[in-house]
Formats: sequence, structure tokens, C-alpha cells
Amino acid sequence: MRFAPLMLAAWMVACSGGAEPAPAPVEPAPVPEHPDTPALTTDQLGTGVEQVTLVPSPVETQKALERAGIETQLSALVEDHSLDVRNENPDNAAVRTGVVIADMLLTVKTSEKEALLGHLASVQIGMEQLDGGADILRTIDDLEDRVRGDAVTRDELLKELDELSGALIPELEFNGQDRVVPLIQAGSWLEGANLLAKAVKAAGKPDAADGLLKQPAVVDYFLKYVKSEGQARAPEAVTEKLEVSLTTLKGIAEKPTSLTAEDIDLVIKTTDDVLALL
Repeated sequence: MRFAPLMLAAWMVACSGGAEPAPAPVEPAPVPEHPDTPALTTDQLGTGVEQVTLVPSPVETQKALERAGIETQLSALVEDHSLDVRNENPDNAAVRTGVVIADMLLTVKTSEKEALLGHLASVQIGMEQLDGGADILRTIDDLEDRVRGDAVTRDELLKELDELSGALIPELEFNGQDRVVPLIQAGSWLEGANLLAKAVKAAGKPDAADGLLKQPAVVDYFLKYVKSEGQARAPEAVTEKLEVSLTTLKGIAEKPTSLTAEDIDLVIKTTDDVLALL
């Protein structure tokens, strides 16, 4: 089974409603400094539009670095978090799964086969624990089989995994838990922001992070779920640190001027603090 042609086709058919005409697309507000990630208005947040294009993927993060003339590969900065996605708290499990997805996407072209299979296994465990459904588990099974049999190139695999992360996972219902998708995305985004900040600091180009980090709508999207229900569901230490960290990152994202070296240091510390609690 190939995810890209089959799963996306099925999703598009389901969304089209048969003979019903497709709704007119919502035009996002322009973002001059980063055309790959459209900004959304307050009214658009919460409508489902944000699940399609709001959160930049780790792959987009790497491309942003390259456009800024920074040669650092984020894969070289990925650490072994050794995260156990089996967690009695679904919020924590979702964030951890998001971090693993980011690491997998960033290292898929360079990692050893066993390390890649380990990432896939962790994502599969996370999807199962979060009630992602049988389809996503079968998709990951298929990916694992093809990786074991060397039946897929790393470039092809990167494309499929990026599509899985950006299109299939946001459409899963996770047993009716609306907050699971944004928390998975939050984990991936925090990991990507952490690595991006470290890369631009090493290159001495803090303003190269403007396009991806100066996105207050992205942070608002995550904060909405952490504030609304997180206090009652997630461990207090994780929830408190996540909310404080996201609020700090929102302040940085709303700066009218380019990011400075001090801003980048604050991003690194803020994201490191959250990741250390997982």
C-alpha cells in the first residue's frame, strides 16, 4: 500500500461529499517574510483551516535555513531524546509523539535503517495509544515493511512521511479528542524551533529564523488548547511549563523587528526547558 496516492485520494473523495460542490477556499492573509506558511486571521483559527497549512513542518524548516544561506543540516543537531510515547496522559503522549515525528523527518535521509525503524515503531505506538485508528497503523506497517526490504528510497520515504505528517495525521479523529492533533503538532514545532534556533545561532544569523519563528498565529493555535483543557489533563509541571514557554515564544513572534541573538538564546532556553520535561 502506498500512502501518497491511495490515502490522499481517499481523503479527497471523503471530503468532497460525492456530488456536493466543494466549498470555496478560504484565502489566508499574505505573509511577506515567509510565503510557505500563510498567516491566519482570528476568525479562521478553530475552523479547521489551521490543520492544513498553519504549522510549518520540519522539512519546511530545513528549506527555510537553506534559503537563508545556512548550510547546517538540522539532522546533525537532533539528539537522542529516548522518549517513551507510552504515557498514561494523552497530552504528554501526543507532544512526545510529535517530537519523534520531527526527529524522524529530519533524519530520514541520513539515519541507519535500525534507527529509522525505531522512529517508525515509536510513532506507531503513539498512534495506537492515542486511538489514531487502524488505517494509520496499517500505513506505518507498510512503511516499515518497505524500509526493511529496501523497497523505498530515502527521498521517496521523506516525501511520504512528510505527507503523512502534514495531511493524514491532522485528519485523524483520535477517538473524538480534538486536542490530540494540535499537541502532536506542538511537539514537532517545538523540536523544529529548538533546532532551527541552534542552527542560526551557530551561523551567527539570528534574523534567518524570522520567517518560521515570527508566526504568532501558530503559537496562539497551540495556546488555545493548552489553556482550555490542559490544566485538567496534563501533568501540572508539563502544562505550566508549556504555557509559560508558548507565551514567551508568542512575545518573540510578535516583535516588529528582526530577531536578535538574545531572542534566539531565549528560544533555545524556552524550548529546551519544555523538551527536558517530556
